[in-house]
Amino acid sequence: MNLQEEYDVVVVGSGAGGIISAITAANHGLKTIIVEKSDVWGGSSALSGGGLWIPNNHVSIKAGLKDSEEEALTYMQEVIEDEGPASTYERKVSYVQNGSKMVKFLEELGMEWVPGTLYPDYYPEKPGGKIGRSIEGKIFNVNELGEYKNTLRTGEIEAPIPLYSGKVASLPKAFTNTKDFTTVVGMFLTGFKHKLKREKAISIGAGLVSRLMKIALEQGVTLKLSTPIKDLIIENGRVIGIEAEHEGQSTFIKSKGVILAGGGFENSEALRKKYHDVGTDWTSASPGNTGDMLLLAQKHNLDTALLDDAWWGPSTIDQNGAKKFLVYERSMPHSMIVDRTGSRYFNESESYVDAGHAILKREEENGKAIHSWMIMESRHRNKYLFGDMLPRRTPKEAIESGFLIKADTIEELAEKCEIDLEGLKTTIKRLNGFAEKGVDEDFGRGNSAYDNYYGDPRYDNPNLGAIEKGPFYACKIFPGDLGTKGGIVADEYGRALSNNEPVKGLYATGNCSASVMGRVYPGPGSTLGPTSVFGYISANHIKENLSELADEIAEENIDIVAN
Repeated sequence: MNLQEEYDVVVVGSGAGGIISAITAANHGLKTIIVEKSDVWGGSSALSGGGLWIPNNHVSIKAGLKDSEEEALTYMQEVIEDEGPASTYERKVSYVQNGSKMVKFLEELGMEWVPGTLYPDYYPEKPGGKIGRSIEGKIFNVNELGEYKNTLRTGEIEAPIPLYSGKVASLPKAFTNTKDFTTVVGMFLTGFKHKLKREKAISIGAGLVSRLMKIALEQGVTLKLSTPIKDLIIENGRVIGIEAEHEGQSTFIKSKGVILAGGGFENSEALRKKYHDVGTDWTSASPGNTGDMLLLAQKHNLDTALLDDAWWGPSTIDQNGAKKFLVYERSMPHSMIVDRTGSRYFNESESYVDAGHAILKREEENGKAIHSWMIMESRHRNKYLFGDMLPRRTPKEAIESGFLIKADTIEELAEKCEIDLEGLKTTIKRLNGFAEKGVDEDFGRGNSAYDNYYGDPRYDNPNLGAIEKGPFYACKIFPGDLGTKGGIVADEYGRALSNNEPVKGLYATGNCSASVMGRVYPGPGSTLGPTSVFGYISANHIKENLSELADEIAEENIDIVAN
């Protein structure tokens, strides 16, 4: 191999975890490069809600949260039942202890944080559970990035106004009460103020990675797009660089540390079929995430875990072919989700990962849950936002395309959707009884503060409403995802493991690694939180061990020789 470039640290992937890894390394004075497979940067992070679940962070505490490391660990131990190699106690401790440090570190470099004060943990009633641990980046004027703004990854649908994920619960019910209406009006006014100043204001995931990229560039980080990794260069049990490809040519980059911070394998049809028996049709993740790093991990015998799991969630595909990951829609009253026998089988308002697991389990049990149906009656469509459809504004093409099935009666709806009529009628009768009592006796819908966060506060149970007034609507529900959550096993320092031993110089974070969160989603930002924190941890560990790494490379006279 002909050595073409040399850096202290190579970061593979340009999502939030990758950028924070690079910022941390560069701030230590290390020559750092981010290599990105796509011709755009930001990864799935740019398409996300932009929140980070960081317990005991000073931003949330300043806003009124009472929290501690002990409470955070109690909560994580309580809700993360999987005791696999990725979610060890040591990894949880490392996450909790370093998360608050990372938040302060980035703030000192210019990051501006906003607390999600009303956003609950997803199991807030559990020991150690809280409301308000999530933070996100302040709305950002992307024009500050200059030419780099032109290569930021964008999704199928761009938010019409800058908003905060910690306030997004007001959007669907803005036309039902003064409080939420005022919140949404405030969002529009904020967007208008930015326009008056001729700023292009962006928020949530895109805003987060954009402000981080500005900091990275200020720290001297190099960004190289259209440069997919092809191999890890490993000699004598240590990584000394990577082989990449750029403009059709092999590029060999020597380094003292490599941080793998790319996506998972959610858009690899072959890997999805192998590990999930679910294809790529319903994922909301970045299209470039095709499992490159998982294949390299397997080639080099790295430890892997959780390959059968993902950041699941009920999803649908609209009349334009856009994939919609449903969060608030399924929490509103006057709706329910049933399989094709017409039966409910989970709490529609629960955590999306739990709901996704429920769909997959039901499909395994009766083969009639993929697809399922979300049933809504007239009051749901008349009062609440659904995706980007305003209340009382159901586009004709949504009906004509078959995205939404509309019927005047339950009998007609069951026939059009091919749902068992008697099963559906029985389920509706039972749900309506629960709505009258205000208690879901089957699945506990509305029992949690998390359920209520997206519900309608005017109801005794904010998540329950009868289904009895036509017209009725239905849309197909699939087990979509935000990305896979299985991959390379890393230790509490972010080091990639092989046979339970660290590979010197190699680190992994983000969806190419196995998640510290195990098989659950503890709170809002449980994907971006870990990728960011373990990216920060990894870069710090490289700095702390840099002299040792350099000495070993020199002693072994490791070099890259032409094939």
